[in-house]
Parts: sequence; structure tokens; C-alpha cells
Amino acid sequence: MASGRREAKVPKNLTQLSIEEKTQFLNSFDMVQTDCDGVLWNIKDIFPGGELSIRALRNNGKRVIFVSNNSVRTMEDYRNKLGRLTDYTLDEDDVVHPARTIVQYLRWRKFDALCYVIGSTNFKNYIREAGFRIIDGPDVPIEGLRDAIAQINDQQPVKAVIVDFDHNCNNLQLQRAQLYLQRCNDCWFIAGAMDKVLPVGPQMRLIGSGFYVEMLQQLADRKPIVLGKPGLEMSKVIKRLYSIEDSRRVLFVGDQPGSDVKFGSISGFQTLLVGTGGVRPEHLRAESQDRDEETVPDYYIPTFADLAQVVLDVQTNVAKPVL
Repeated sequence: MASGRREAKVPKNLTQLSIEEKTQFLNSFDMVQTDCDGVLWNIKDIFPGGELSIRALRNNGKRVIFVSNNSVRTMEDYRNKLGRLTDYTLDEDDVVHPARTIVQYLRWRKFDALCYVIGSTNFKNYIREAGFRIIDGPDVPIEGLRDAIAQINDQQPVKAVIVDFDHNCNNLQLQRAQLYLQRCNDCWFIAGAMDKVLPVGPQMRLIGSGFYVEMLQQLADRKPIVLGKPGLEMSKVIKRLYSIEDSRRVLFVGDQPGSDVKFGSISGFQTLLVGTGGVRPEHLRAESQDRDEETVPDYYIPTFADLAQVVLDVQTNVAKPVL
């Protein structure tokens, strides 16, 4: 008698597919959305060969968009770094990050009230320069309870609490964010990056803003509007920005199952996991009976650079090289 247990999803290794399967894969999408950190580079170096894959995909008629959870970088930072991987001039429409999706969300909903923001200087500047009024802080050191309460108990008419990664986030800021959310039921709770852990090396992981958001969600009993990966609202913004009508014609590339693959899955995109973030196919297979299927990719490839060879294999087979 059948157990009724569904067969676990197992990603296909692109490098091991037949020419026919590679051709079918390449013909199945028109747009590539790729993460940056862990896919194109790490904290120190740009991974070799990524420029070949970007060129091969674009020469094969694919639109390439860079989708990151990192709003700490400015557009100029992205332009400079991605400029080493591209042979064309990037503009803001080529890069998506939480600060951009948050601004679009606020604009489309005609938000014109005061925002309280926890985030990096560049993140706050992006929102401020888009025309929104923001406050932040407090940043002063406090020891006594009386002084702490005085700093937390702010009476400004905040109508949106926005939380993203900030190296300088402190207890008073989280307490103040909680106060605004609990004081006013119509105060929006918006989250950017939801990563709980940011790997920066083999021996070091930073605490991500996902923990800040989770803490506020529990204490204020409020569910956030998530405009970073893997948020559904971010997906809606991206689909509207790029007029995406058929989600399955989009390939999302990332290195983290919980943010990248899940984001692609809930968006209805095809998903490709690269191994440069430390996750291997055997890790997925070993856990796939128990893990959230939305975190299991459709495809796997060791590095983003290997995509160039997949494209070349297909094009060589039809005598039409693109590199």
C-alpha cells in the first residue's frame, strides 16, 4: 500500500544535462534575475567567469536584472562593481534592492506621512532623496532606565516603521519602533532584507536584520510587509516594474535556499542555485523530505560562470556561437 508521502523534489544539475535538456532549459526563459553577493562575488573578490555568463545570456536574447538584498551599497557602488562584469552601461533599472522596492511601494500607494527608519546611511538617504520624510535614532548611549524611557517615548506622528540591515542598530531603536507599531494600528510595518545571517567568511557570520524584524513582529503582534527577498510584496513590485506577465519565463539565480530560492519559488519563477554560497545538491537531497519545498531549486550549477558553458554547448550544437 502506498505511504502517500510525496516524492521529494531534487534539483537538476545543469552541467550533467544532455544537449536536448540544456536547449530546453535555455529556451524556457526570457529574463534572468540574479542575486549578487555569493553569486557574482564574495566580500573580497569577484568570482571569475561571471562576465562570460552575463554576455552569453544577453547575446542569447535574455534580459539580465540584478536583484540584491543589500541596500547598504549605493547605485554608484553597484555600477562600479557590476561594471567589471558587464560590457554595457548599467542604470538604476538594471538593479533591484529593498530600498528601491520600498520607495516604489510607498509611491504607488501615495504614502505622504512620516517614516521611522532603521537602516544604513545609504538606505535612509535613498528613501529621503525619493522625497519621503524620515526620522531615525536614538543613537546616544543610555545607562539609566529613566533616560531610556525618555528616549523611547517619542510622540511624533509616525505612520510607517521601516526596518533594514544596520550595523548600528541598538536596543533603543527597536524599542521605539515597537512603540510606534503598538501605539497606532494604521502604522505600516515594512521590512527590507530578511536575512537572519550574513556569511562574511568561513569563521564569521553577521546577525542580519531578519532577527530585528522577527523580534518586532512578536512584540508588536504585527505582520510586516516584506519588500526584500523572500517577500511576496517584493515579487509584486518587481513584476510590475518589469511588466512580467508569465512568471515561468523568468529564471531566478541565487546562492541561498531560504532567501533566493524561496523568493523565486513564491514568485512562480524557475530557480537556479549556484554552489558558491556553500550549499551543495547533496545537502538539498539529504534534507528534501523534510524541508520546505519552496527552498529546493529547480536547477543547480557549481558556479555562475558555468552558465556560459551551458549556453555555448547549446549554441555550438546548432552552429551558432554567442561568446
